Order: sequence, then C-alpha cells, then structure tokens
Amino acid sequence: MKYLLDNNDLKEILSKAERNLLSSEKIKFKKDKTWRENSIPSNPGVYALYEGTQKLLYIGETGNLRARMNEINRTVNHSFRKQLGFTRFEGVKSRKKFNVEVEQKLDSYFDESLYVSFIEVNFGRLEIETSIISNHQTLLLNSEKKRKLKIEITKLEENETASH
Repeated sequence: MKYLLDNNDLKEILSKAERNLLSSEKIKFKKDKTWRENSIPSNPGVYALYEGTQKLLYIGETGNLRARMNEINRTVNHSFRKQLGFTRFEGVKSRKKFNVEVEQKLDSYFDESLYVSFIEVNFGRLEIETSIISNHQTLLLNSEKKRKLKIEITKLEENETASH
C-alpha cells in the first residue's frame, strides 16, 4: 500500500513543527483580554508553556489559541493549572478550584513566571502535540494519560515497522 505520507515524511513534519514551536518567541503570559487580543491569534495551533523563557513545562493543542489562553486562567478549565497547583503548591486535586491560598499562589506564579509560545496549525495538531510530549515527557506537567498515549502510539508504529 502506498501512503500519502510515509514514516520519514511524517517524522520530518513532526520534527519541523517541534523545532518551530520550541524556537518561536516566548511571550510573557498576562491575564488581561487586551494582551490576548494583541498577542494571540484566534486560530488553531499547538502551544508550549514555560517557566521563564527556558524551562519547558507543558505542551497543548487547541482549535482556538486565544480562547485557550483565557481558559488557562481557570483551574476548572485547564489541566496545566491543576497539575501545577497539585505538584508545586500542594493543592488537593479536585474538579473545582483549589483553596484560596493555592489559587493565589497559582495567580502569582502565572504573573511572575509563565511564558507561552505557539505555532498555528490547521491540521494534525494532536499528532504534533503527542510527538512533542513524547520527546519531552520527563520535563512536562502534562497529564500522565497524554504521556502514556504517545508511548502506545510509538509501540504500534514500532510493531508496524518491524512487520514490513
């Protein structure tokens, strides 16, 4: 069977997307609507969250980058904020917000330390996100479920390659 993209093509596309994302401008995260409107497009894409401008913390994908940057402010809406509250500020995991003290610590952290970069991507966002998560698993606060997904995909690809 002839594929539109073979494994080498796909690996190159994923590698290029990762290079583009990780080398794109790191923008200081701000909570205000004006910042989002002036800095973040309403287009689909893949984004990276950083502590400062160097320490990669999280990879995500979305159909609307600007809306996603708004959601990251709310613990109930974003897994990064939940993971950060749990791992850094001893918050108790919940479907709702953390207690007031942890929420304040998260807000301060976002104001002082959080940066974002992104690439606009119309098609293949999940594959790019999954590939980058796989390549940086030990550094990231992405949920374990996301990290395990890539491991399973990689095993399938290895089995497919071995059988050809």
